[in-house]
Amino acid sequence: VAARASGEKKSVLIVNTNGGGHANIGFWLAKTLAGAGHDVTMNVVGAEDDKKMAKTPFSLFDEIRGMGVKTVWANPDEVASKHAGAKFDVVVDNNGKDMDTVGPVADFAVAAGASQFLFVSSAGIYKPTPCPPHVEGDAVKETSGHAVVEAHLKTLPLKMSSFRPQYLTGYGSNKDCEEWFFDRAVRGRPILVPGSGDQLSSVTHAEDLATMIAAAVGNDAAAGEIFNCVTTKAVTLNGMAELCAKAAGVEPNVINYDPKDVPDVEVKKAFPFRPIHFYSSSAKAQAVLGWSPKHPDLAAELKERFAYYKSIGRDKKEMSFETDDKILAAIGK
Repeated sequence: VAARASGEKKSVLIVNTNGGGHANIGFWLAKTLAGAGHDVTMNVVGAEDDKKMAKTPFSLFDEIRGMGVKTVWANPDEVASKHAGAKFDVVVDNNGKDMDTVGPVADFAVAAGASQFLFVSSAGIYKPTPCPPHVEGDAVKETSGHAVVEAHLKTLPLKMSSFRPQYLTGYGSNKDCEEWFFDRAVRGRPILVPGSGDQLSSVTHAEDLATMIAAAVGNDAAAGEIFNCVTTKAVTLNGMAELCAKAAGVEPNVINYDPKDVPDVEVKKAFPFRPIHFYSSSAKAQAVLGWSPKHPDLAAELKERFAYYKSIGRDKKEMSFETDDKILAAIGK
């Protein structure tokens, strides 16, 4: 039976990354926790005058400030001095990928009297499996920074929980994931997908990632546990291309190719997803935390993302598709 998170109001510090997709997890977590009445401080890494702050989700911070969230800027090694004398019940690290960045935040959590430390890790630490989806306990790359951090947190005198997200979407997103597909669909270009296109992946709305993490706050059932932080259904890579094209109101034109035929193009520079099965199960979070997604329908979310894409005029921007053209030439299309 899932243990319910306690209704007690907590003082929560979120140490949030200042770029990349994960930044939006912290934004939604602050929203979710403040909405539930918790006292939230959002500590963004870096400086407030960094040009990254002009991008989403940082450009949306008035929304969380309006809910009472305090926003401050400090690097991991400055967190202790920035929050000197402050007490927090829960510290969330949604920034670090290794001990150098998480270590100072974890030490501060202990000094600040926190009883809980929640770490946003990554499902990228799993070793490939012939039997997807990944479940917690599957083999991980032990030497990866996230895995080293997870192991260290278990030795600290506080209740740790770790969350392993994958790809994300949703309001406030700043990572070119679905946009990559829209860029091609709206310009009548083929969408080039490496491999068969049947590879499974997880694409989750940032609010769903945040509500899972929030479900661990004050919840003893989460102590010492690791959770895959993903939605309940996977999407194939060709399926993602097709859903994005449909959201853009055009017929999908998907071309699959073998990356071995294009040796001078690196797949990770040519395509926004890993070209393998990269799919995890959230069954444990559903059972232990009583969590379920608010945004299970990816097609509907992508329609919303396309409306935003058009609203910022990205569909009219001049773009170069040099890499795509190189691939098309190499495969004779």
